Amino acid sequence: MSYLHYFKPGQQLLLKVQNDSKPRERTELMTVYVSSLENDIIIITLANPYGENAATQYPLNDNLTFEITTESMGLGIRAKGSLIEIIDGNRFALKLCTGIEMFQRRLRKRYNCQLGIRFSRAAKTLQTMRGIWEKNLEVLYSPEAPIIYDNFRTCRINISSEGIRFAIKPPAEQGDICLILINLNDGRPPICAIAEIVWTCMQDDESSLTAGMRFINILSADQLRLEHFIATEK
Repeated sequence: MSYLHYFKPGQQLLLKVQNDSKPRERTELMTVYVSSLENDIIIITLANPYGENAATQYPLNDNLTFEITTESMGLGIRAKGSLIEIIDGNRFALKLCTGIEMFQRRLRKRYNCQLGIRFSRAAKTLQTMRGIWEKNLEVLYSPEAPIIYDNFRTCRINISSEGIRFAIKPPAEQGDICLILINLNDGRPPICAIAEIVWTCMQDDESSLTAGMRFINILSADQLRLEHFIATEK
């Protein structure tokens, strides 16, 4: 089939890792752009904020497959692809599987509330941030983890199982990545996720801006916790 109708150079795609050997089930996403397409081979360019040589640093392997989603004509488009080659530091090639699925995007329930947040933008690359995320998960789920968690700043947020929105200090740009810990005060470890800034809006006083973020690395169990929290609190 012809994929040129659905994927065009410069188009933004969201890749979701399908097979993962990690012990805890998780959601892992990457924002990428179409570089070129020929027949069923699509060349992908990683978003710049992920850092130089992100394709060679990310744990890509020959068995890795992705769910590919994007939008066209107001509908969601879903396909699957498998990694066939890392071309250079920021590009790799996927072989698209036969078939394109059109779907109506499901709107996740969102909730306005106040929760304790810890927020960091210290890491400069996705690889570094993933390492920090993994270490945080080890600490949070270790037998020595504290029962009560301190140093969380109470913040007004809008949250769903897929992302979060709250005010941060500038500068911030679309594609920037950060580490977020969210304390649900449910007697369990805080939710720890890597988030990618999707959009920003400067506030009137220009001393802060509102940032909408997508969770790109998060435990699937934590997404379920968020859905339960929203359903019971609303």
